[in-house]
Amino acid sequence: SYGGNISAIATDDNYVYVGGTAQTVRKLNKSDLSQVAESASYGGGIYTMAIDNDFIYVGGWGTQTVRKLRKSDLSQVAESENYGEDILAITVDDNEFVYVGGTAQTVRKLNKSNLSQVAESANCGGDIRAIVVDDNDFIYVGGETQVVKKLHKFDLSLIDESASYGGGIYTMAIDNDFIYVGGWGTQTVRKLRKSDLSQVAESE
Repeated sequence: SYGGNISAIATDDNYVYVGGTAQTVRKLNKSDLSQVAESASYGGGIYTMAIDNDFIYVGGWGTQTVRKLRKSDLSQVAESENYGEDILAITVDDNEFVYVGGTAQTVRKLNKSNLSQVAESANCGGDIRAIVVDDNDFIYVGGETQVVKKLHKFDLSLIDESASYGGGIYTMAIDNDFIYVGGWGTQTVRKLRKSDLSQVAESE
């Protein structure tokens, strides 16, 4: 047993990383899910994680910071300033940045190296629960505003906004051309064009 509710899972080629209300990250072998390592306590529940080649970035409630951990042994490398509220969403790009959102209702852009803040968006108008990033210049943000907001990576300025999903957006996925959105209220999956956030299809 992890010892608490599991709220976040991430994987790489060989391992699974798990976090939640037990307030630690556990590293498990993919083959049989045996434990390899465990981090020190985050100081609160872990709601979200993102990974790159060498590190894991975790956030949640209580501590309300982003912590950067080494994947090898889950030791802490860096910690951001306090976000000010619970952190519900983290993603990383292929460059040098981490994007963070939550109940403070803004997105913060942090340097991967030391988690110093680079930029912060305007208030999105509701809790942020999902962030995805593309290979170009944009990130996409969803949550209790019930819309997807398209922000420029450089300064987090607002570029575009989708029509209402009809409920809170809790999760999103992205590919080369489209964003897939789900949540409460409507309880469907919507497929949106990345270019203009227009709806292409909707599930039953």
